[in-house]
Amino acid sequence: MKLFFFTGTYPYGPGEQWKKNELDILVNHFDQITIIPYSYGGNFDNPKQLPKSVKLEQPLFRHDGFILNKTDIFKILFHKHGFAFIKEFFTKKVYKQKVKVVDWMQTTLNIIKLLSHPSLKQVLNADNVVLYFFWGRGSVDVLPFINTTKYKKTLVRMHRFDLFEYTSNNYIPYRSRLMRKKEVLIAPCSDIGKQHLLDLYPAEKDHVHTVRLGTRSNGRRSKMSDDGMFRIYSCSNITAVKRIHIMIESLNYIDIPVIWKHIGDGPLINEMKELVKKYGLKDKFLFEGFVNTDVINELYTNNAIDLFVNTSSSEGVPVSIMEAFAAGIPVLATNVGGTSEIVDDTVGKILPENVSPQELANAILAYAKLDNAEKGKLRENAYQRFADMSNSEVLTKELVDILTH
Repeated sequence: MKLFFFTGTYPYGPGEQWKKNELDILVNHFDQITIIPYSYGGNFDNPKQLPKSVKLEQPLFRHDGFILNKTDIFKILFHKHGFAFIKEFFTKKVYKQKVKVVDWMQTTLNIIKLLSHPSLKQVLNADNVVLYFFWGRGSVDVLPFINTTKYKKTLVRMHRFDLFEYTSNNYIPYRSRLMRKKEVLIAPCSDIGKQHLLDLYPAEKDHVHTVRLGTRSNGRRSKMSDDGMFRIYSCSNITAVKRIHIMIESLNYIDIPVIWKHIGDGPLINEMKELVKKYGLKDKFLFEGFVNTDVINELYTNNAIDLFVNTSSSEGVPVSIMEAFAAGIPVLATNVGGTSEIVDDTVGKILPENVSPQELANAILAYAKLDNAEKGKLRENAYQRFADMSNSEVLTKELVDILTH
């Protein structure tokens, strides 16, 4: 049996180690696996090592987006699917907001390019194969416009930006058309994502199922600090949605010896460094830079870490939190997306969605004041939460069962 695995970027993009974790198991269940990236994602000449039996195609496109031209409207109007394109434009009232018009045009042109792409046409013409789309936007845009009944199985994973409309100006083009394809399994990574889809498309409940992501453990645990210093870690891209400023500002309300290390990089790095400097926190809040996900578990288990914090304003089910659990580290995290499906008072604490720096500081101090026995129980529960809900080996075997039956 052949599997075509559609990914976002040339393997692997930052934070995409879980794809490798899946591949290591998937290769044992398919005669051939072919990875088809959507774009290079900035990785033009350094693909990560893949299992030997996995075939890697060149990305469909060099870059993610493209520049719109006024003449593009004629490509849309005179395309064989022109009526469907225009129907979407009016039934979804796209014309009411310029940002939606742009998204509709870009997605529609993407569909046109995908339908005519030589290598993709060859794949989509195959019979009795399995199509696996890791993201709910990008390559998957083509699905509503092809015959998907001839494939053995088609599965589309959805996470956050590709699932919740509010992250995309309350509009995801052709989503309803995709959802009506009952032979396509729609697989959000969280129960809250599943419920979101069912609230919008209640008639499609039979082909919408939660399929969780996971991570690996190296079998060891991080230790608590024993030298009077309280150590916190966080891990994310440094972007607006991650709200790193809340973490930094919370240190103004913490009166115990503390060191906070943040793993990750991003467009707001310099702004956040200036904020640290402004508050005189250079010895307390440290930027560790980008760290490959395949070594994060080693980093965590080789160091004393007391607490992991996530202050995002939007999430799916954060892999960064799963990685902390895999090292037995308790977590404080905001109640957004599917975070509350894995974080609760038995493994740390779920925080208000719009948590303030002082509220975060209070939660950190409350945890720091627990006795070692209570902390130890939370750490044991954190590792058990990984074993029960986030173990990629277990979850990928469940995925294999879905894809092959």
